[in-house]
Amino acid sequence: MDISIIVLAWEDFERTNGCVRSLPASAEVIVVDNGSAAEISAALRAMCHETGARYVRSEVNLGFAKGMNLGVRHATRSRVILSNNDIVVQPQAIERLLGRLDDPAVGAAFPRVLDAAGADQTAAGRFLTVRTGIVHATGLSVVFPRLRIVSTPEQGDWLSGPFVAIRRETLDKIGGVDESSFFYSEDLRLCWAVRKLGLSLAYVPEAVVMHEDDASAKRRWPAEEISRRQTREFIRASRELAGWRGNIACSAYVLGVLLRAAVGGGVTRRAVARGALEGMSAR
Repeated sequence: MDISIIVLAWEDFERTNGCVRSLPASAEVIVVDNGSAAEISAALRAMCHETGARYVRSEVNLGFAKGMNLGVRHATRSRVILSNNDIVVQPQAIERLLGRLDDPAVGAAFPRVLDAAGADQTAAGRFLTVRTGIVHATGLSVVFPRLRIVSTPEQGDWLSGPFVAIRRETLDKIGGVDESSFFYSEDLRLCWAVRKLGLSLAYVPEAVVMHEDDASAKRRWPAEEISRRQTREFIRASRELAGWRGNIACSAYVLGVLLRAAVGGGVTRRAVARGALEGMSAR
């Protein structure tokens, strides 16, 4: 099978083991140990030896993007899958994703993502434009649903990337996974870069993976902190990618976030508001 699968792991043997063992034996599997402690590192190394996966270790936690790029540098095949370690791949999922990459107009292919209970958690959204920012700020998304930030996978400008297939040639052209962020927004940045090449994104609902959402983050931060960090990186990426238009769009979006936090209150809304403000000034 002409595919290299990069599995990024940090302090987590059980989920990584489950992920690797769900992958086809004919795939080139590369496990990047992103600075795990000695006991987990030894278990990962042993599992890789047993399954035939390649073990690549970083002595420190490089974050998502740098960790993935480290793995990609060891890949030898013409197509690549970037995988979280909390993924379990269902039969034929990889073959179906690769089938879409046979179309030269497709830059990246994304599966249907289900949680452990079988509920669909495939996330997608629109790039933040001046129009979407204003609609969000004014609450008019009810009237203009196509300008909502969140969208269906079929209509999204970007899709969440716990498991994304891409040609190595395309990944090299966009400079690998954007390392601007330590954690979060990598999928938005990757989709932006792929679309800038004039390529499309393919959502492949018949390719199914199971995903324990934010497993690594949940072991490190409470839910409101995850919301803050996600919002900060979404705003920062939108500003950096879209130039002056992005700054206007983000300003309008943040205004809406602050108004909702002031009116509705709540721990999560306040955390989102803090993240939005931080995103406006983060570098």
